[in-house]
Amino acid sequence: MPDQTRKPPSSVATITMAAVLVGAVITAAIGAFLPGLIGLTGTPAIVLQLVFYAVAAIDVAIAFWLRARIRKAASSRTGGTVQRQ
Repeated sequence: MPDQTRKPPSSVATITMAAVLVGAVITAAIGAFLPGLIGLTGTPAIVLQLVFYAVAAIDVAIAFWLRARIRKAASSRTGGTVQRQ
């Protein structure tokens, strides 16, 4: 039987984090430009921007958390054989 314990590349955590961070930047950019594009002014425009910025900040936190989880899972993988009792 072939060895099925493939170890993912070490750059998976970095690539995943970069993808989520790019999404956060796009979300923040949409939040910056959307109120002007739809004609909102005053308090509703500020609230809409703050909501988008908050979502972008949460995305950044998720990116760091996900990178840590992926690195932890990759480092704890031993690649040994399964022993049945």
